[in-house]
Amino acid sequence: MPAADVRIANLEGPITARGKMELGERPRFAFEPKRGAELARLLDVATLANNHALDQGAEGRDDSARALAIPVAWEGHDAVLERRGRRVVVIARDLMRSDPDEIVRAVQAARGVILVSLHWGQEGSLLPNRAQRQLAARLVDAGATAVLGHGPHTIQGIERRGRAVIAYSLGNFALACRCSEVTDGMLLRFTIDGDGVRDVEPIPIVAGIEHAPQPSNDPGLRQLISNLSSDLSAADRRP
Repeated sequence: MPAADVRIANLEGPITARGKMELGERPRFAFEPKRGAELARLLDVATLANNHALDQGAEGRDDSARALAIPVAWEGHDAVLERRGRRVVVIARDLMRSDPDEIVRAVQAARGVILVSLHWGQEGSLLPNRAQRQLAARLVDAGATAVLGHGPHTIQGIERRGRAVIAYSLGNFALACRCSEVTDGMLLRFTIDGDGVRDVEPIPIVAGIEHAPQPSNDPGLRQLISNLSSDLSAADRRP
């Protein structure tokens, strides 16, 4: 992970000794407790709001929080930290389990730099749907500085809205099992100052499948990110 004041990632599955990994048509995850320390060295915040976070129950999710020993966020449990004298709040939701109106209210009630992590979208799709775009706009208008999406396991475009940034899906970063062959992904680096978000930079990566992710040297992947982001702006201009 590149150096940053706040490094955030979605952890899709519990770090726990409860239960066991079950792959198949409906996989259930359980990652070894030693993974907690490994991830904590890479991250400042982990979000635990997704369709696999409760694979080993609420107890498994609590085990994840203890194993990571860094701020974590899930439904109704925001992560709060301070960086450079500023309060940073991370709100995380799985849209399959959450009411969009409640997420908007949570953003309105939060104070500080508000980062929203959303598990949403159609798996395998390169485009967000209309409902996603409408919700993202509502969240930014409610005060979110960034909306960071995941769930499709593919990359989607990046959109600027006023002082904020929206990344609809960052794709895969690393997987501890061969449960996906999708290796296109990206990191999103940006700076937040008094005027909002600036210096937005997508960093293409090759996702790690049972190994560490690596920077991507594929110019086609960078171009794809650019094209997908341009398509979002073009859609806004259509009658």
